[in-house]
Amino acid sequence: MGMSAPGGGPLTDEELYAYIETMMLLAIADGTVKDVELHVIQMAVVSYLENHPALGSMTRQELVDLCYNAAQRIYDEGAQRRLNEAARILDTSEKRMYALGMGVAVSTSDGVVHKTERDALRMIQVAFGLDEEQVKQAIDAFR
Repeated sequence: MGMSAPGGGPLTDEELYAYIETMMLLAIADGTVKDVELHVIQMAVVSYLENHPALGSMTRQELVDLCYNAAQRIYDEGAQRRLNEAARILDTSEKRMYALGMGVAVSTSDGVVHKTERDALRMIQVAFGLDEEQVKQAIDAFR
């Protein structure tokens, strides 16, 4: 998946971080970050970096660290606070749907959407002001 911003413009670092935090929220929803979930996140972020040569010098380890730092902020500050911040940064419905879609990709990467992941999706839906149909569209896209 190419990670240019919805609408074609480049993502800012702040937007990238909001996308990563949204994905990490789903990855840590069941209490552990599975390798398959981290791999999905890495692939999404790697494709972003490939489109932004200035950031292309980021190593895989730096990328892993970025993901774990995002998870740590969620643990430290709480999921709701971090999601509210992501919603502030991702200020259009298109960007929020994109983030939700990336989160769904993570939550469905092991083939099962667990109850804790469904709860996290609901939390994202509320924070991002999305309706049931938008969430269903995002989930259906990955079936």
